[in-house]
Amino acid sequence: MKFTKKIAFASASLALTMATPAALLTQNAAFAKTTTVKQATKVKVTKKTTPFYHKDGSKFTKKKPYVYGSWKSTVAYKNTSYNVVKTVTIKGAKYYYIGNDAYLKASDVKVTATKTVKSSSTSSAKKASTSSSKTTSKKTSSTSSSSKSSSKKTSSTSSSSSSKKTVTQIQVTKKTTPFYHKDGSKFTKKSPYVYQGWKSTVAYKGTKYKVSKTITIKGSKYYYIGNSAYLKASAVKVIASK
Repeated sequence: MKFTKKIAFASASLALTMATPAALLTQNAAFAKTTTVKQATKVKVTKKTTPFYHKDGSKFTKKKPYVYGSWKSTVAYKNTSYNVVKTVTIKGAKYYYIGNDAYLKASDVKVTATKTVKSSSTSSAKKASTSSSKTTSKKTSSTSSSSKSSSKKTSSTSSSSSSKKTVTQIQVTKKTTPFYHKDGSKFTKKSPYVYQGWKSTVAYKGTKYKVSKTITIKGSKYYYIGNSAYLKASAVKVIASK
């Protein structure tokens, strides 16, 4: 009778030991899982007029309208197309950021172009990390003292990196300066830069533009001003940053 109990206990222990790696493999597989989603890259206004919104969900006003170059307005007009920088949620509603601090409400437009991007699932990562955190806590405690000594060194470098400012607005300093594509080529008369019916291959001196991001094209710095157009840093001056 005692012999039978020992065999049963040993069999149960063996089954538990063999089940553990399988569970870990399942968690790791879930952790590594990636999915593809579509993101909007271009939208078209479907209503007669639709407001331009700020990032807090408030509308542009007549006293402080949306300004792009010399064009000013509080609304976008039907069938006008805009390039989308990113999709965000403001107060529970979906908006498309079109650059120059302006957003359009998703319910007022239709998506006319998208791109496919990969996104990784991290839902099961917490489960896997909690199971391993218990076993590694002893090891990390022994290295915590060394991390304290190195934190002083890293704090000086982190403070210098955090002090870097992001350009948010520029002003043209030359009489005229070309609009560029993301590959560094200039807009042409046959295919000019178009914004709300205004067409041109160049920006004019004194004109201010909101900057969405700063990039390097063929070794030179450029500022992205929205609607697939870039301005060369050497032709403008920075008037605002954050």
